[in-house]
Amino acid sequence: MRNIFFASLALLWMPAFPAIAEPTLRTHINNYFINGTSATVLAAQINQNGPQAADGKRYAGRTRWDVQWKLRYLQQGTLCTIKEATVAVGVAQTLPQWRGEPDGAAALRAQWQSFMAALVRHENAHRDHALKAGKEIETAILVVKPAGNCEDLGLAANAVAEAILAKFQALDLQFDRKTDHGRNQGAALL
Repeated sequence: MRNIFFASLALLWMPAFPAIAEPTLRTHINNYFINGTSATVLAAQINQNGPQAADGKRYAGRTRWDVQWKLRYLQQGTLCTIKEATVAVGVAQTLPQWRGEPDGAAALRAQWQSFMAALVRHENAHRDHALKAGKEIETAILVVKPAGNCEDLGLAANAVAEAILAKFQALDLQFDRKTDHGRNQGAALL
């Protein structure tokens, strides 16, 4: 009983730190439609109609994401601390949809399904980068040292978050270079 009392008393003396929650995830999937009865025709339509990336080229799929954060401050005397951080991750994926899949030849359907599974895995890796960025941002901004005023604290927290965001954006670019936009992972029809 005595140990429970002291443990409870110790909890009362511990400084209160903001709790870390999972970032809110908003996802949206867009499809572009293609037709054809051969892998060559489907690949050509993907090359013609696929989403255009920042490099101006078209690819089979694309994942765009952003991370946003909102801070709530607590000013106590001469110190401002972060009371709460809310982080939201937005993910938009663009993927092909083969209109003739139900009527396609069995071998082509199997090839398509294998291609799509690899493409979705690749695009979901981009989504996972966004989620990791959101979690890392939330964790990092909640431990930014208090400042004399909330404006300075906000500037410091935003600088930390922007650096993390840049790191994960660079990771996304490196991932696409390494995998040739998923082609090395099986996301290619030909």
